[in-house]
Amino acid sequence: MHTVLSIFRRRVFAYVLVATVAGVGVYSLAISRAATNTASFTAASGTLSGNATKVSDTGATTGQAVKFNTGSMATSSVKAFDSANTINDANWFVQAYNAGIRLYVLNMTDWGTCNAWSQAQPQIQKALAAGLKVGAYTRDPSCWHNGILAAGQYQNQLQFFALDVETDPGVPVTRAMVDGVTAMGVRPIIYSDSGMWSGVQGGNDTSFSDVPLWDTDTSTVNFSTWQANILSPTPVKYGGWNTSTTMRVGIQQMFEYTFNGINVDLNSFDASFLR
Repeated sequence: MHTVLSIFRRRVFAYVLVATVAGVGVYSLAISRAATNTASFTAASGTLSGNATKVSDTGATTGQAVKFNTGSMATSSVKAFDSANTINDANWFVQAYNAGIRLYVLNMTDWGTCNAWSQAQPQIQKALAAGLKVGAYTRDPSCWHNGILAAGQYQNQLQFFALDVETDPGVPVTRAMVDGVTAMGVRPIIYSDSGMWSGVQGGNDTSFSDVPLWDTDTSTVNFSTWQANILSPTPVKYGGWNTSTTMRVGIQQMFEYTFNGINVDLNSFDASFLR
């Protein structure tokens, strides 16, 4: 599906965007940057409304991926690093914050096991002291319990725990995992992409679309010009996510960027999702 965009900026910090979507119709979007980043769309055969990163739709766009330039919406997204590496230098986290990073997501178990990682709490402490928010994950989603316990005294400061659905190790997520994370007082989210999700879950399983999605769709990013934007790249619908009512809350945008000697992945997260 192709989209033609034209954007006009007004001096009152409003934007008007007109998107012609092939086979769908013409949408007009007005966004006020004053406070809420609210957006409203209208079309001949469908309507969309909501905020700049969570848009609800009815009618013509159901089941279709509507592509449009979302550069003016990036103000509601924040930059995030995720990493499984040991980081001993507290100043590294300060440097990350000064570079515009606001969320740090770390692996919580010894790699390839469900044993609590001894470096989890020290690194969480350093990240929080630098002003970063913190999320957690384990590569094997069945390790969720020990992964959360590894946070120790910082458990209640976790923004979320990500249940990682990848082809390696290929462990499907279950409702018991989701409910177990919730029962421990941590918000569950799911990390995956369209290919891994269908491969591991055995098809386009939509039964977890109530759980927020941390999506992944990576490419090469120029760190010096990188702007946080959870709608870039254009969301792809799968698993019941990335619709107007189930838009992803995070997107992994680049693997293995070296920041001050440490390999990290670059992500954008919805600022309104973080507490």
